[in-house]
Amino acid sequence: AISYPRAETPTHFITMGFNEDLDQAMKHALREMIDFICERTSLSREQAYAFCSLAVDFHVTQTVNGVKGIHGMLEKTHLT
Repeated sequence: AISYPRAETPTHFITMGFNEDLDQAMKHALREMIDFICERTSLSREQAYAFCSLAVDFHVTQTVNGVKGIHGMLEKTHLT
């Protein structure tokens, strides 16, 4: 089950995280990306975490109404 929204563009896979605390939003986006990578590859969660540090760009999505958002962008070429 997906707990946060995911998106896809022609060039990237995107995961998101939202929370009142920016650090928690980041943790959610990262965990979603780890889950996504594990679903698509044979990498362990630890390997996917290390892969994220090398291949995923995280950005602040929003800071509206007290809720902060982070999105992680993984270029599709990294999984093919």
